[in-house]
Amino acid sequence: MARRALYREYRPKTFSEVIGQDHITTILKNQVREGKLSHAYLFCGSRGTGKTTSAKILARAVNCLSPENGEPCRTCSACRLSASGSADVIEIDAASNNGVDDVRALIEQAQFAPLELKYRVFIIDEVHMLSNAAFNALLKTLEEPPAHVLFILATTEPQKLPATIVSRCQRFDFHRLTIAHIVANLTAVLEKAGASIEPNGLRLIARAADGGMRDALSLADQCLSFAGDRVSEQDVLDALGAVSGETLEQTADALLSGDAASAVRALDTVVAGGRDLGVFLNDLSKHFRALLLAKTCGECADLLDCTDDQMRRYLKTAKAADEARLLYALEQILKTQSTLKLFSSPRVPIEAAFIRVCRPVDDGSLGALEARIALLEQRPVSMQPVGPSSGMSEPEQPKDVPPWEEPAAPTPEPAPHNAEPAAPVEPAAEAKPATAGSEREASEAETVWAQAKAKILELNPMVYMYVKDTRGVALLDGVLTVEFPAAQEGKLNGLTAPRNLNVAKEALASVRPDTEPVFKLAVLANENEEKLKDLFGSTLTIK
Repeated sequence: MARRALYREYRPKTFSEVIGQDHITTILKNQVREGKLSHAYLFCGSRGTGKTTSAKILARAVNCLSPENGEPCRTCSACRLSASGSADVIEIDAASNNGVDDVRALIEQAQFAPLELKYRVFIIDEVHMLSNAAFNALLKTLEEPPAHVLFILATTEPQKLPATIVSRCQRFDFHRLTIAHIVANLTAVLEKAGASIEPNGLRLIARAADGGMRDALSLADQCLSFAGDRVSEQDVLDALGAVSGETLEQTADALLSGDAASAVRALDTVVAGGRDLGVFLNDLSKHFRALLLAKTCGECADLLDCTDDQMRRYLKTAKAADEARLLYALEQILKTQSTLKLFSSPRVPIEAAFIRVCRPVDDGSLGALEARIALLEQRPVSMQPVGPSSGMSEPEQPKDVPPWEEPAAPTPEPAPHNAEPAAPVEPAAEAKPATAGSEREASEAETVWAQAKAKILELNPMVYMYVKDTRGVALLDGVLTVEFPAAQEGKLNGLTAPRNLNVAKEALASVRPDTEPVFKLAVLANENEEKLKDLFGSTLTIK
């Protein structure tokens, strides 16, 4: 005889063997023992939680000739008939028999007395798949069936059932199984089967099963086929295409610290190991959910269904992370997970998502802005200008330097403006040493504009995205000259829109009244111009 799957071979035969559903099995045993049966039952719950199994046990219990405390004895002729497949226990798959004609045939069978047993039991699986006409045909018989008929309806989507059907049944909601329940049952089943899986491997299977015992047994069967009767944690990882907890922690640490290179390399390790990227992204989203809940709720092992050691690791990582960063990372991972099937190469969107998480400056959303601010607060970088100390009122504020950008190589300082800003500046003048007065003007301009940018961030975070890389270069006669980097002409154009410009003027007025801002692009130094021409050709024209 061919080998049977674990979930079929070791399916519970009595109510006491059903795990995690004591609130249901206790009621059913009491009803069988006292003879107070309902004419119709509705079993609801996610897959693999014991709905069909409980329905079969109930069918045996109500027909058992000598039930033992509400349990089928499993030895009488009725129990043996029910177990081997009696004509009086009829299982119907509503997914493939969902028409009104199928229900009419069922009603017709219900009129006949049982052939061998005391009750004729109809188990209708996935009952939500019945058509509206089929439900209407079933109503009357379901409400007042013959005395020898018992209906048991099972569904994973009770919200799709008409209220008229639900009101005619006793409803029982099956809970999702905890990891502890699944691990305990897996251990018992494997012991009966003469096999074993390492404890950490059992927990990996239980997590992947997502609350379903049948899924857990199927995954265990898969691991046994892969590695034999002695399965290690690594065998489980290889069979499931999953990654270890250490890999998830390393990836999360890289994302939270803004280290895009390490995050991408961690992904490369996952790909090189032949892991399923869909499974990896699903595990990573669960990991970030755990970190977010640990950050929000503190000790919450009951919510995460994890061990005390795992909870301590979650708390340690969450304590060093910012809630906005965690939330933004989780949102990006979930967004990528939902669109992963649209790409022929799933690695590309995952890499893009990782870089976006590490560099939220590239994303103009409010969540990205909050994540960027959190990263700035988490990793402040001191970037003070190098120059003469005389006349320097205040160093450049470090919060304007993104921590995820490496400081550029030292470049010649742009020449401060002369006393007459309207006059054109000759290229040769940029190399001349600055006077003490012009240095003080530039320092004051930079300080005033840094305070104005902080006010812009408070008034309108989106406008701040335009000016975050700008700096004040001159302050003369009530006019503050603000310089954009040469490559940010698009941001300069965006800021000059009337609505955005008004925000900038309002912020500057609150810091230094009677001062008007003037915005311009920085001029490339001669040496940079030569480098660009070397790269792109001597015909390059720079304006």
